[in-house]
Amino acid sequence: MTIESTRLRPANQPTPTSTPLSILDATVVRFTPTGGIWIFNQPTDIDQKNLVDNLRTSFIETLSKFPQWAGQLQWAPVNPKGNHTERFNRPQIVYGTDTDPGVEWTVIEHPFRADEIVPTAQERASSSSTTGSQPGAWVGDDFNQNLFLPSSPLALANLRDYVGLPAVQVQLTLLREGGYVIGIQMAHCLADAQTLMVFMHLWAYNSKKQFGNQSESPLMGEPVFDPALLDSCAAGDIDGSEPDQTIVNTARKLPLHRYSWWNAVNEGGPPFLTPTTENSKPPPAEINHKQVSPSEPAPWASWDFSKRVRYTQLHFTGEELRKFQAMALDGPGSRRDISRLDALLAHLWRTITQARGQADSPRPVYMNLSLGVRPRVSPALPDTFIGSPLFLTHVGGAASSVCRAILGETASRIRETMKGFTADAVGAMLHDAAHEVSPQRLWQAFLGSEHTIVTSWLRLRLYEVDFVGGDKPRYVHAVMPKMDGCVQVMDSAVRDGGMDVALYLDEVATGRLLDGYRS
Repeated sequence: MTIESTRLRPANQPTPTSTPLSILDATVVRFTPTGGIWIFNQPTDIDQKNLVDNLRTSFIETLSKFPQWAGQLQWAPVNPKGNHTERFNRPQIVYGTDTDPGVEWTVIEHPFRADEIVPTAQERASSSSTTGSQPGAWVGDDFNQNLFLPSSPLALANLRDYVGLPAVQVQLTLLREGGYVIGIQMAHCLADAQTLMVFMHLWAYNSKKQFGNQSESPLMGEPVFDPALLDSCAAGDIDGSEPDQTIVNTARKLPLHRYSWWNAVNEGGPPFLTPTTENSKPPPAEINHKQVSPSEPAPWASWDFSKRVRYTQLHFTGEELRKFQAMALDGPGSRRDISRLDALLAHLWRTITQARGQADSPRPVYMNLSLGVRPRVSPALPDTFIGSPLFLTHVGGAASSVCRAILGETASRIRETMKGFTADAVGAMLHDAAHEVSPQRLWQAFLGSEHTIVTSWLRLRLYEVDFVGGDKPRYVHAVMPKMDGCVQVMDSAVRDGGMDVALYLDEVATGRLLDGYRS
């Protein structure tokens, strides 16, 4: 039942402002929204009316530090003689006006208790609530993220419509016996996971003030919204009419997939992609085909949309991660800087490839890695830089080789690929992307049986979001599309120094993996 549905705006309205988003923000407009869901048990001695009122008040206060999120996300007007922010399909945010759409705020009631939605962290880590699964593997198929998120569209969700549509949505779900759920999602071009958590920690800080439980300071600090700061890190002249071919050549040598959405249907992609694909194209008369950069054929045959995809959360203890890392470091020729995450990803890639029945296949498979650029430019961007400054690189090889490789070999390749994105490499990549005919045309990754996409939410302290004081979340869910090959890693709520892995694989591969993923 819906209790409240409104639009919220900052407590302090800024002067009217129009801000072009960054080069990398423009490349992710097509991505699914960035979002998270926090499920809480009953807060002590707080009735639900006070809870809702205090959460709303603190949200409005926090929004004053993110006034652009209440504004109108839209395409910038195209100016053929303008700078790089005025080319086709470059997003901008207009805010501080009387017509700002605001943030969608919804409060609903659900007839569930928190313990009926999801087990505790300890139960998930030990699988005591899931009959038949291996320890440390919680099958979360029954968790329906859509129950806790608004269903109305976000601005530019179809790469066309935006007038009056919000760019950020929040849903507060009140549960039986006092529990509650906070779900938030936003257009990906406004926020990656790190940006989302800057906001969530500041909101939680302001909320605890409302409840008289003031903490020393927000966990991640004050936001910095300055998209031009990222663009200034691009090499060469990004405002000129032509790209610098020397810089472009440098960028094209980087391990970046170049799958073109414009070719999707002709290459075997499903017809339902046609509308957004067409919306990512300039008018035919304005497409200069000489400026359309080269792409590679996408492996659509390997992505079977008819397969049922299952969601599983794997828990790896700190001790297991240390063993993976030690094993990887001890391998002949291994790099000395292999991290726990590198070793875990190497293990997961091999395990997933085996579970997909590809141990003897000569076909290429890829692990696509989502990387942030904040620390990869010079000078580095602050940790609280607001936006979606990320890209996707990859490590690839024949499936049979991936399954045979020792852990240290694969972990070293992962680390080497990440280290290859120096400030100069990122600068070249930004230059190339700034001159793209349409930033949403190219996808640097893929899904299906030959690809895995990994995104890391480590060190973002998701389980330290506390809106009341002493009320840590029972479960945090990163909002992800339920598609074959998505993998998301975060620090675990179990205090054993471990990590939780959200794994989305087709039903057959999931069954094989759960039968023996620790072997």
